[in-house]
Amino acid sequence: MNKLAQLLFVFLASVVLLSSCDDSKSYADLLKEEDKAVKAFLADKIVKEIPADSVFTTLQDVNNDTLQVPYYRLDTDGNVYMQVLEAGDMDNRFEKGNEVAIRFLRYDLKALMNGDNPTPDGNSNPADYVTIRFGETTLPSTTQYGSGLQYPMYFLGDECHVNLLIRAKAGFTSEMAAVMPFLYDIRYYKTK
Repeated sequence: MNKLAQLLFVFLASVVLLSSCDDSKSYADLLKEEDKAVKAFLADKIVKEIPADSVFTTLQDVNNDTLQVPYYRLDTDGNVYMQVLEAGDMDNRFEKGNEVAIRFLRYDLKALMNGDNPTPDGNSNPADYVTIRFGETTLPSTTQYGSGLQYPMYFLGDECHVNLLIRAKAGFTSEMAAVMPFLYDIRYYKTK
């Protein structure tokens, strides 16, 4: 890593740490809350590693019983977990560079685990989709949504439908400092 990149990293890390602090909670406290919410959510779920053959159990495989569909840990740090509701068209897989429309509702996982009934936000209306470019790591129109939303496209086909648990580190870049984990109900559609 060159000196400029190191300085930029230190500056950004400082901004994140300073901006995340409110009068009552430190960044470390927010991380602990996030970890507690994620662990509480997954406590009664089936959690598995990515299958060696990349064939995931779907909702259809377990007779539409969502409690029997496992959550798969998609990264080594445990920042993204995926529950496959529909695998999509496996003969029409996503390729890097594809423009992909996504529609989602997301729920504040901390509020959910506190017994609240949070109002979801997102763009589930078919006319309100967001377009990202699969595999893109520099284009702001894609990276603003974080890396977590792209994980299912590595494994599934066009028109897939998943639930994603995404920790703040892999979430929307504008929200990382708030350390908010979200549970997404998300669908993916190739546009090109």
